[in-house]
Amino acid sequence: MRTGSLQFVTIAGVILLGAMMSGCPARGIGDPCVPEAIPGGGFDEREIYVETSSVQCRTRTCMVFRLNGDPSKVLEDGTCPDNIDCVSRELPVTVDTSLERVFCTCRCSATDGDSNTPLCDCSDGFHCVDVLTAGGAGVRGGYCVPNDLCTADEDCASGRCDLDTGVCLVNET
Repeated sequence: MRTGSLQFVTIAGVILLGAMMSGCPARGIGDPCVPEAIPGGGFDEREIYVETSSVQCRTRTCMVFRLNGDPSKVLEDGTCPDNIDCVSRELPVTVDTSLERVFCTCRCSATDGDSNTPLCDCSDGFHCVDVLTAGGAGVRGGYCVPNDLCTADEDCASGRCDLDTGVCLVNET
């Protein structure tokens, strides 16, 4: 009788421990995130910001790709009462105030052959774009970004990138 009770307690303990260790669901490439450090006045649409210690992302990397505004001030959430430096959930990624320009990502290519940091494969709807040429060897290289965004013509299926906006241009026929 005692052995049965001990087995039950052991099994219950293992199940409880497993449930506690599972924590929050994992976040993948493209999941939303908000960087911990946001400059006063928000981000500049001419820059790409990579935060490599984001606890919101399973990949631990949150990217702000040429966003104009503050991702913590969202029009639809009522977190932007003054309508200054706001972003929108309802705008497509091609608009520089779209919250879709802030997402979890991962490093998919290394600059100068650095292979000490693991690399990832981009998921559907994303492609690898070289975004960091400066910084430590473990962060320089390419990161997964939505297919509509670019830093050079070769990043786009159309072969044409608007370098001012970071958006792939559509072929006109």
